[in-house]
Amino acid sequence: MTVCKAGPSLFFSLAATALAAGCGGGRGKGDAESARALPPAVPARLEAQNLAPTAGNDPSAKSKIIDIMAGENQRWFNQLKTAQPAPAHFIAYQIHERRSVTIDAVDGVLLADEDDTERALDVDVRVGTNEIDSRHPLRDPRLAAFTSLARIGPAPFGEDDEAIRHQLWLETDRRYREGLLLLNMVMTERQVSARDEKPKSGDFTSAGPQRFYQKKATLTYDRALWTKRVRDCSRRAAKGVATRSNCRADFELNTVYYVNSEGSQLQTSWTNSRFLVQVGVKHDDGMPLSRVEQAFAPTPGELPDDAHIDKLIDIVNRDLSALHRAPLADPFYGPAILEGRAAAVFFHEVFGHRIEGHRQELDLEGQTFTKQVGNDIMPTWLTVYDDPTIQRLNGFPLNGYYRFDDEGVVARRALLVDKGVLKGFLMGRNPIPGFDASNGHGRKEPGNVAVARQGNLVVETERSVTKDELFQQLLAEIKRQKKPFGYIFTDIAGGFTNTTRVSFQGFKVNPVMTYRVYPDGRKEVVRGVDISGTPLNALGNIISAARPVETFNGVCGAESGWVPVSASAPSLLLSALELDRSFTPNDRGPELPPPSIARHGQGGVE
Repeated sequence: MTVCKAGPSLFFSLAATALAAGCGGGRGKGDAESARALPPAVPARLEAQNLAPTAGNDPSAKSKIIDIMAGENQRWFNQLKTAQPAPAHFIAYQIHERRSVTIDAVDGVLLADEDDTERALDVDVRVGTNEIDSRHPLRDPRLAAFTSLARIGPAPFGEDDEAIRHQLWLETDRRYREGLLLLNMVMTERQVSARDEKPKSGDFTSAGPQRFYQKKATLTYDRALWTKRVRDCSRRAAKGVATRSNCRADFELNTVYYVNSEGSQLQTSWTNSRFLVQVGVKHDDGMPLSRVEQAFAPTPGELPDDAHIDKLIDIVNRDLSALHRAPLADPFYGPAILEGRAAAVFFHEVFGHRIEGHRQELDLEGQTFTKQVGNDIMPTWLTVYDDPTIQRLNGFPLNGYYRFDDEGVVARRALLVDKGVLKGFLMGRNPIPGFDASNGHGRKEPGNVAVARQGNLVVETERSVTKDELFQQLLAEIKRQKKPFGYIFTDIAGGFTNTTRVSFQGFKVNPVMTYRVYPDGRKEVVRGVDISGTPLNALGNIISAARPVETFNGVCGAESGWVPVSASAPSLLLSALELDRSFTPNDRGPELPPPSIARHGQGGVE
């Protein structure tokens, strides 16, 4: 199962949606599209600022750490490539140095002021051959997790040759011994399996050596100024019905050193930053209500100024007050609009995870799109790709930008759907039939095994209307279906999807701002519903799109850990969307009002 969040500690913005339909080998345009007029031939604007992964290569910036890692890597590979009872066919070292700054305040009081730096060591030793090795997936679900086991190791600071080599020596020996055990499990299962092994392309694909050296980035910020800004923000955010207000700034400086036995040497470094504003209250019926707005930027200096932060404060408090007054909604099936950011999370969950390459062969996976290559799976006016080389889209910074993936492969654009036709998958180094090479999407959080993951997912539409016109189309669809109302979703907190056969192969996304729309155009805020369903059905119901494109930034969790991602998409109109009642705790609100309200005599909570 994969989980993506848009909350204070995890996800960021939102955006990505898809149109898909069809089942089996049939066309994916669906009844919804064929029964209605196409949107006008007006593309939504997409202006991408790409940065070539190898731009700025500076051999003079090469750290001594790279040479230390390369020397120990070669020493081990020379020994293990012919070792018995099984050789190692690939060895990779990665040291990830991360400086993390967190300034967190609630109701004007500082809760955290942290500035920590750590180094993590990942050693990947693949035992066996490219055709079958120690990472071969096991069919038995009780054992399958073993082939994805990894453990993060400590890495000494500084450039001390003996200290770093010693740690690499220990970790490589441990991982080779572990690889022997895993390979033995794989071979044993193949001998006792009740089914013949399906033909496949092997367990690993080689890639050409890459050499890139980037000067270590610098993280510059005024600690006193940012501490004051965060505290003042959390004080100003306490408005209206809010009983808690939180502001937080997070800054990171990342430097990654990577070498492998193919000869790759990579040294990359970058910064990122985030500012968060969140308010919340518990409703009388026990439902926790929360609104959060976040801003992401490459550096602290590019984050919003105080005037912009005040606008974010006004937005979250306005929405929280509306949610506090809002009635609970009932389950529903009918027409709905997913506005850009909400559409982004929707598409990320419904389509994005099911197009990750390694999921197309695993026995436990549902393989929704595995046999659809070359088929229409969505309207002909949609194209979908994932491009980690995009730094900004329509001027908006993307969180999923990177130069090289975590398997030493250069990042590149992966075309997934071209004018409605499925063309390919997101690929790491584990090949599948018809797709033998990585397209630079093998990703992981330190301490995990890399698999194919999303980076910057982009949905292009060649046909679109204005947002006002999309709203009128929603009203027409409500009347056509003789529904009492429809829905508009403007913001989503996150979501999750299950892609395996072990459980229901559906998705659920958690909307924050939900509007019930009546046939006369009247809108009403409601709460307490989740969007759920199955991919082919949901995607096949998309009938129109509106410009402009919006972007969602965040982090996404799956079997290889949490990785930064983004998704960009237009607003979408669906002929039908299914809503379920969300979980509502039955505990009451606080017995007394907050101390600040009692102390200042402002009365009870609304």
